[in-house]
Order: sequence, then C-alpha cells, then structure tokens
Amino acid sequence: MDVVNRDEIERKLARVLSRDLRAELGKLLDYLGDPPNLSSVPYEYWQNGWRSIQKDVEPILVDTFLQQAEAAMRNIGIGVDWAVMNTTASNWARQHGESVLKDLFNKTYEGVNATVPKFFEEGWTINDLSTALERWHSPVRAEMIAITETTRAAVEGESALMDQLEKESGVHMIPIWLTNNDEHVCEVCEPRNGQPITDGVKPPAHPRCRCMIGWEHVKK
Repeated sequence: MDVVNRDEIERKLARVLSRDLRAELGKLLDYLGDPPNLSSVPYEYWQNGWRSIQKDVEPILVDTFLQQAEAAMRNIGIGVDWAVMNTTASNWARQHGESVLKDLFNKTYEGVNATVPKFFEEGWTINDLSTALERWHSPVRAEMIAITETTRAAVEGESALMDQLEKESGVHMIPIWLTNNDEHVCEVCEPRNGQPITDGVKPPAHPRCRCMIGWEHVKK
C-alpha cells in the first residue's frame, strides 16, 4: 500500500531539513571565518553537530512509521500489541536517524574540505564560498532526503507490523515489491515490480525512491 499522507509528510520533512541545513551552513561559515580556516571548525561539530537536526527529524520518522503500521493493521484486520510497536518505532527512528545524519555530516565534511581551498586558489570572496557550500545545505538535498526517508519509515513500519503479527498470531506475510508502474519508474525498480522480496532488499532502493510493499498471506 502507498504511504498514507505521503505528500504532506514529504513536505513537512523537507521543510524541517531545509531549515536545519540552512542553520548549519550559518554555523559552519561562522566557524570558518573570513578568510576561512578549516582548523577553526571544532572536531566536536563534525562528530555531534547532526544531533540538532535529529531532534527535529526523529519525531516525524516515528509518526510515519506508526501511521503506516496502523494503516496496514486496519487493512489486514488483525491487531498486535501496540506498546511493542511504539517501542519498535522509537528505537528504529533513533538508530536510523543517527545513521543517516552521521553519513550526511561525513559527506558534508568531505565536501567542505575539498571546497574551502578553492577560496585561496581561485581568489573567491566569502560569498563565493558560501554559495559553493550551499550544495551540501540546499533545499534540493533536503527534499531528496525527505522523499527517501518517508519511503523508508513507511516500509519499516509495515515490516515491523508483519514481524510482530507473525510472533503474536503466527500469520506469515510475504512482502511484494510495488512501483507506481508508470513512465517515471527507474530501471533499478521496474524489474522488481510485483515480485516477492527474497533478497532482503526493501524500498527505498535509491535516493528519491517512492516504491512501496504489498503483502501476501502465506497459509500454513
């Protein structure tokens, strides 16, 4: 099934990420100074600066996870222990959010370290540098992450529900890959459409992936 309120969730998450990434660019430029000095950026910033974004992103991931799980539960018509689902959602959002944001900061670190020397090599102004660094703090990057992680949170919510359903009721469901099956479906996902997922790979298969999962009941 598709993500419940996908457009709304993607917009909300993109707004939060865009705002926070813009704030991080401001912090980074303040640390760098004019002329920029890479050694002026505290090591602690690269190690833990992502936490300020995590506190804004994590609740959205939790809500998406649980909303999708609840919709799938209604669709199947069999309930599970919702306290367990709440705990699962919180644990997943914290661990996954940390992983995604650490990776984001690592990639930003690499980009900044490759870009700042150009200030001196090419005679940039600090405004030139700011413009160049926007690549790692842009609304486009925020939107890409928002689309990808909306898909992931929804898929993980459904998958967690099915795992819990099997533990509690012995009902076994097989995941089926579902694309939109239109001209926008990529060559990575198109061959998977309608196929059982047997290799453990679930959507999103790539950035901006909007594929989802269907479920088939396996009778014992």
